[in-house]
Amino acid sequence: MDNTVRTVKLFEFYVKYIWPIHRLFVKGKYAKRCLSCAASERMVSLDSSGVCALCKATHVAATTSRATLTEDRKQLSDLLQSTQGSGRYQYDALVLFSGGKDSTYMIARIKKEFPRLRMLAYTIDNGFMSTVAYKNVQDFVVRLDVDHIFVRPERKFYIKLFRYCLTHLNDEGGYGTLDFSDGEFMLDTARRIAAEKHIPLILCGYSRYQVQNGLKFQNFESPRNLEISDRQETAGIALKDIFDDSEINRWWHGSQWPENQVSRLIFPLYAWDLEESEIKQKVTEWGLLRKKEYSPAVTNHQLIPVLGVVDVHQRGYSSFEPEFCRMIREGRANRHEWQMTFEFLEYTSRTGLFLKPIVLQRLTELNLHPDDIGIRFTNN
Repeated sequence: MDNTVRTVKLFEFYVKYIWPIHRLFVKGKYAKRCLSCAASERMVSLDSSGVCALCKATHVAATTSRATLTEDRKQLSDLLQSTQGSGRYQYDALVLFSGGKDSTYMIARIKKEFPRLRMLAYTIDNGFMSTVAYKNVQDFVVRLDVDHIFVRPERKFYIKLFRYCLTHLNDEGGYGTLDFSDGEFMLDTARRIAAEKHIPLILCGYSRYQVQNGLKFQNFESPRNLEISDRQETAGIALKDIFDDSEINRWWHGSQWPENQVSRLIFPLYAWDLEESEIKQKVTEWGLLRKKEYSPAVTNHQLIPVLGVVDVHQRGYSSFEPEFCRMIREGRANRHEWQMTFEFLEYTSRTGLFLKPIVLQRLTELNLHPDDIGIRFTNN
């Protein structure tokens, strides 16, 4: 077990068993939170009753989104059904597989419901891949007997990208800058592989929230005009500001391919729109992942603790909070669990408890000093 996974597991243990008591003795060291969705007062203002404005507006928005859910699911089902056996060569779909619960669920469900869809699972290592996720990938492809390819680009490319992102955060913090850019490069490499292999579909396990708020789409399919275009920027940062011409060529350039060879990018979880608990239950029930293997904290990449800490120091709260607070408002995540997590993250980001050693280690690997990104641990 690597140091990051060990630290994250300790973090999770502390959040579950110790922090609910510890927090009573350090009031004032963490922000007040919405009594309904656990949103930080530093993210959104709270009224006199302790409830945020987002919670008051949720009912109408949630009802509106449910109006199209049945149609989304039908269209997705029809697409997957009609794509079975349609690939020019060996495969009909390139499926992004991170080793986490969402992509595991996606592949398992599609394999069960569309057994004639010839899938090629695809994993990319960004140089900071979780050892738990790596082991999950190895185990999973054997359990489901699915074809799989693993790509590991040179680490210096990622270090260049991540270092620039951390020192040029946009308004959405680490989630909207570094994590988003990492995902965009993953999608771009998938686009290239799918085009080379004449695979008609790319399937990605992003949630409805990630598609709507991250990619800014309102559909389970990426717009066609985007898929056939050339990448010029990521997270609002021009690629030419980070990379030289040869490095920019690693990104997607749709205009270089015949349009009929450019795959369709699909997000099944957008259409399925499931509760977090349902996904956890199913991957466990199917015998694919054990509880300790599907935690997003241990399956996500090793820079996540850095993103949490830099967000707290620069914004006052984690940039991942809006996603989980929305899930809580919609009844898709446990409020107590995530409130304790984000409270303790805020506390330990400032004091350095547990996280300081691995944060400093990751920054060293990125040739960064805490002062470069505004981190200053208080140790109390």
